[in-house]
Amino acid sequence: MTDQDVDLVVVGGGVTGCAIARSVAPDLDVLVIERDKIATGGATALAAGEVTMTPSYSDVPGIANHAMAFFRDYDGTGAFSFHERPSVELVPTDREDEARRRADRLSEAGFPVSFREPHTVATEHPRLSLDEYAGVVRHEDTGFLDPYTLTVELQNDAEDRGATVETGRTVTDVRVEDGAVAGVRTATGRIDADQVVVAAGWRTRDLLEDVLELPIRPYRTQVVVLEPEPPMDDSFPMGWIPGRHVYFRPEVNGDLVVGGYSFAEDHPERASGQEDEAFRDHVASLVPTFLDDFDRAGFVDGWAGIDAATPDTRPIVDAPDEGPDGLVVATGFHGRGVMTAPVTATVARELLLDEEASIPHDPFALDRFDSRSADFPFYSISSGDDEYED
Repeated sequence: MTDQDVDLVVVGGGVTGCAIARSVAPDLDVLVIERDKIATGGATALAAGEVTMTPSYSDVPGIANHAMAFFRDYDGTGAFSFHERPSVELVPTDREDEARRRADRLSEAGFPVSFREPHTVATEHPRLSLDEYAGVVRHEDTGFLDPYTLTVELQNDAEDRGATVETGRTVTDVRVEDGAVAGVRTATGRIDADQVVVAAGWRTRDLLEDVLELPIRPYRTQVVVLEPEPPMDDSFPMGWIPGRHVYFRPEVNGDLVVGGYSFAEDHPERASGQEDEAFRDHVASLVPTFLDDFDRAGFVDGWAGIDAATPDTRPIVDAPDEGPDGLVVATGFHGRGVMTAPVTATVARELLLDEEASIPHDPFALDRFDSRSADFPFYSISSGDDEYED
């Protein structure tokens, strides 16, 4: 017996699912199904909220520009705010030459990137201490946001445009008939739909195991929030340290968010939601190497969460030929799901409505991978070592 009949089911009510629903709701009858609560049950709720699309997609500037334009335009929508703030990559002395070459190359290509000497950094970012570093590579086109607020506003917009959002309901499988999706099945009934988007994070692979094989695997990442004394002011940047498995950003209230220490997780359902003592110790020993007055910082909060990784650290947003007609997958965001949400929404809309591509789709295509196996080496983007791959 059919429970419901809609044009499109979106499986997953995180930032990705809500962004996709918002993008297509004016044109399709959309139902979003979330197993928990919106923006609280998966990677979205545990994200740090950094937006570093320009450093992440310097080889595809159209993608980075699309995301940044969205966040700037969406700033002020409801309770949502986007805080533009430069990002700095702290450069160890043994990597100075490579960092300078890369900064020059990106600058010549038109990106707002430059190498800053320690004396310049002392003026621009006085709380940073570079006694152990050769300088920084500074990226101008970055910022941060609150993932929960963004997701809620995207949900509100989607519903205003006609989408329906159901929470506390679990999709058990995607139904396929004669080579095309026919809808989904849940514990409480069947839903008919001509198209299905699966944006269920690391659970996407298991949900589609009988339909489509995907090269994604779960990994665990961690965050702590610290209360420096004095608090961070508007001059303090976002940043990361290559090879040290951490990134950092300020909060609006002056606190400091430090995240990273990401490792593959073979048992995601049993993984702890609390940060490890080893991570707290790592932060306690590392942060004083670049932050003045850290000895008086207090501990505010900490947590850990599970996300999905791909072999090349970029997501899969595609309607694969090897899958059934009407299926779109959006998964494997490797910690960049929040910042990539505007791009994912546009790509998904163009796939679902068969529109001409306004931004490149190839970087997200499933067929860029030779293998569909989940048995691949996990690479942590918080390590920052990809910055030094020529």
